[in-house]
Amino acid sequence: MEFQTYNIVNERPRTIRALARQALQGRWTEAFVLLLVVTAIEQVPGTIINSIAREGSILGFIASIYSLLIAGPLAMGVAYYFIKLFRQRNGGLDDLKYGFGYAQKAIVLHLNIIIRVFLWALLFIVPGIIAGIRYSMANYILADDPSKSPQQCLFESSAMMRGNKMNYVVLMISFIGWLIVASIPSGIVESILVRPAQAFLNSTDPNQYFAALSQAANHPLALLASVPTLIVNAYMNTATACFYDLANGNLSVGGYDYAAAQGSVEDPFTGKDVTFTDVPTEVTHEDLPETFEDPELKAAEDKYTGDDNIYGE
Repeated sequence: MEFQTYNIVNERPRTIRALARQALQGRWTEAFVLLLVVTAIEQVPGTIINSIAREGSILGFIASIYSLLIAGPLAMGVAYYFIKLFRQRNGGLDDLKYGFGYAQKAIVLHLNIIIRVFLWALLFIVPGIIAGIRYSMANYILADDPSKSPQQCLFESSAMMRGNKMNYVVLMISFIGWLIVASIPSGIVESILVRPAQAFLNSTDPNQYFAALSQAANHPLALLASVPTLIVNAYMNTATACFYDLANGNLSVGGYDYAAAQGSVEDPFTGKDVTFTDVPTEVTHEDLPETFEDPELKAAEDKYTGDDNIYGE
């Protein structure tokens, strides 16, 4: 299997964050609403099923299967949206259905990542974390070119992150201050909601305690308190899309100097070619005039470049 040559991302985290903020200008609300909808799709049905399911009921198993099957297509749709956002393409909630058009590949890729990270984590925590970083670009690769197989996306993500793992970790760590501040409302609300669960802490039936914890985690107030975290997640996802374009050579810092992306993507719902992988062409500057238009500057130029150059050059 042949891969393109990937770049080592040497740009500082502050530079990547600045590019992400520039891409998010005027679109913070759009990105936040998309992530809010993703959270609702992931959590609300499972919460409803678990609330009506009895102990040992098959409904609990159905809720787990639902979460497992929905995660892959949603992750691909989110990656698709944030790549488009960073590349200054129009986007919105409709981008979420993109992953469902390639649901089989998205689910297989998601399961592969989970299994591989889990197996590496069995050796120790650190190998599991490294595996997660190694495959962190797989969803972006699949979203960028869904003609690729899940296995190829995993291999290409591994190749792309070779030499870039620490750079990506440093980028993610640079958001830790934002995450701490954003998590304060969630911490306060959850500390209040978890108190009723303390009554079951010493219960003979531990399921009551865990059920109370689950109910607290899925409380509407908990979702409302997570709003600041979702905003930071939009920031981080855009920065990751920037990192992806830097690593695959679509972007070089210095004025959005894009190269043309390869291939085209067929919309799975309409069958039409989508210019999704197209990025702005390389920046070209207007040629400078050969001579000065201003008469005085023209005279100075002639004196400097003429045979009687007074500067002796």
